[in-house]
Amino acid sequence: MDSKILIFLVVILILALAFWIYVNFANRQRSGLDRAYYQKQWQKIDSFKKNGSAGCQLAIIEADKLLDHALKQSGFYGATMGDRLKDANRSFMNVNDVWQAHKLRNRLAHEQNVNLNFVATDKALRSFRSALKDLGAL
Repeated sequence: MDSKILIFLVVILILALAFWIYVNFANRQRSGLDRAYYQKQWQKIDSFKKNGSAGCQLAIIEADKLLDHALKQSGFYGATMGDRLKDANRSFMNVNDVWQAHKLRNRLAHEQNVNLNFVATDKALRSFRSALKDLGAL
């Protein structure tokens, strides 16, 4: 392999790693959010899952509210959570998953007889937790 190509690939790899480190750690360290508060709230949310379907619904709704609280405290703007999510779009590693979790919360809040299973609950809660980590709350 040509040494110029090898050097180029190493430089690209280093830049990608630096970007990943920045996205994952830089925002967390300067978020200014009270991590102890968010960890305590997340423990409560996590405990709701033990109460069956109603508990899973409550866990998703409360996780959505907690993320919205973190968005507001982080200075993201908008009249609704959807607007704040748009403003914070680049802050999330898995923005599509966050949107799907928020849409599930909206369905739970506004529709009757939403079919919610453990897999959907787990995926939504993992997305909310990941988003809170991306903001530096957890």
